[in-house]
Amino acid sequence: MLIDLHTHTKPRSWDSFITPDEMVDLAKESGLDAFVLSEHDWAWEADEVADLQRRHEFTVIRAMEINTEDGHILVFGMHEYKFGMHRSHELAGFVEEAGGVMIAAHPYRRQMPWKPDDEAEYADALVRATRNPAYRFITAVEVLNGRGSIPENEFSIRVCEELALPATAATDTHQHDEKDQQAGRAATYFEADIKNEADLIAALRSGRYWPLDLTKGKLTTNPIYYDVPSDVEARWQATAEARRALLEAAASGD
Repeated sequence: MLIDLHTHTKPRSWDSFITPDEMVDLAKESGLDAFVLSEHDWAWEADEVADLQRRHEFTVIRAMEINTEDGHILVFGMHEYKFGMHRSHELAGFVEEAGGVMIAAHPYRRQMPWKPDDEAEYADALVRATRNPAYRFITAVEVLNGRGSIPENEFSIRVCEELALPATAATDTHQHDEKDQQAGRAATYFEADIKNEADLIAALRSGRYWPLDLTKGKLTTNPIYYDVPSDVEARWQATAEARRALLEAAASGD
């Protein structure tokens, strides 16, 4: 399945220029199987999303994008904003209580160095980013953001590799017109058949998904992200093993 995990619609996201119905049409045109409504610090009601799905006969899942002191976090499984969510450790507690998961959105923002060509500055920024307090709690990293440049997405990929976490891709769509066509630029491939929020959360926890640059070159120059690789099973296993080793080393103090 192809799912866009990060979109915004008006009026629930103040900076979006697309209605929910328009977003469904764009998702269908892009060949997606589902998409996620992830409004800024705000959650859709279940009956509203159910009505949207019925009208279009298309899978739509609700989530939130929370603005924290440590960056933006995509939250799946929570459907209300609670006081204290701007602190990532408190957000993580709320999400755990709700049985949800968190993904780091566009990690290049506020973390990528001003001079990416400066090797020392880049290396230092990468270290600081991997030590982001919020990243202790995330399940995956959004490595391809449809609004990010190639260098910005490359930085996100590097962060994800250092953390040994699964990777996702999403459009972060806010508008789609002649000047800025954001929809359909990225999506995440899932092995599982996902019909609802519970399916999506289980799939995200499994780590069995792959980020795709649907433009095949405008978001990353690495062709491994243009299609699902033939050795994706081995790559999933390698990431899981690397993550276990990283956590074991951290627990032992190495």
